[in-house]
Amino acid sequence: MEHKPFDRLLLIGHGSPHSDGNAEYYQFANELGTYLGITVQPCFLELAEPSIVAGIRQCVAEGAQRIAVLPLLLGPAGHQKSDIPALLDAARAQYPTRTLRYGTPIGAHYQLVRVLEERAAATLARSTAAIATAETAVLLVARGSSDPDSNAEVSKLARLLYEGRGYGTVEVAFQMVTPPTITQGIDRCVRLGARRVVVLPYVLFTGFVRRKIAEQVQVAQAHHPAVEMLMGEHLFPHPGLTEAVAQRYYDIVNGTAAMTCDLCRYRHPMKRFEQDSRTPHLIPLHSAASS
Repeated sequence: MEHKPFDRLLLIGHGSPHSDGNAEYYQFANELGTYLGITVQPCFLELAEPSIVAGIRQCVAEGAQRIAVLPLLLGPAGHQKSDIPALLDAARAQYPTRTLRYGTPIGAHYQLVRVLEERAAATLARSTAAIATAETAVLLVARGSSDPDSNAEVSKLARLLYEGRGYGTVEVAFQMVTPPTITQGIDRCVRLGARRVVVLPYVLFTGFVRRKIAEQVQVAQAHHPAVEMLMGEHLFPHPGLTEAVAQRYYDIVNGTAAMTCDLCRYRHPMKRFEQDSRTPHLIPLHSAASS
């Protein structure tokens, strides 16, 4: 099978109401373009400009014929499975001579485990307490999603981070949308014997979610004054993040970008989401990598 090169990468970020988070995204887009040797057109799903539609138009206006479309999202959820594919189907109809090849979210990638491991180590290096690793809990905190498939990816990463590293436990919590909350996650760590909790924000860039995580950790610290709580850094910047996203681009180039539908709420009547599995219009027919 011959794999033709792409002349543009449309990178879709979520978008933030905070300019500092969007600035980090633009910095990442520039670094990714340099790493891959391809022109990257950044755009946003919501909350910032340019929009996805504007990003596609810019690619077309600059003469791009083959466009790789990469959702810069940590896990599979409604935006990636439904919203973006619908926009791409409309773009394919509007620009029938252009190729738009859709990729997948980053997911539970080895390079992200590497990033989290190094973030945890850097956070522990700030500790001034003589506490054993076995008495240290790591709490991996994501934003939270209404899609159980996306939330499950966080739990998978937590288990991968736990394996062979000697932590007392690695637990998961969510900043919003779904339990366990950050307070519940920290309470569980303490009940399991943790004298120190390292909180790792599982978010790409700074902004609203990271700040809300930090605020909730401060509240939990007041409830557990004898437990050392340390807040780690988010994923950007780190070469492992660049390598993970680059792999998802290479999946597009090699024609191997695919997602399993085994845990997709739009395909199976999952608990609490039975209605979604009966709405096939949410899954556009021409989206190669949609779940």
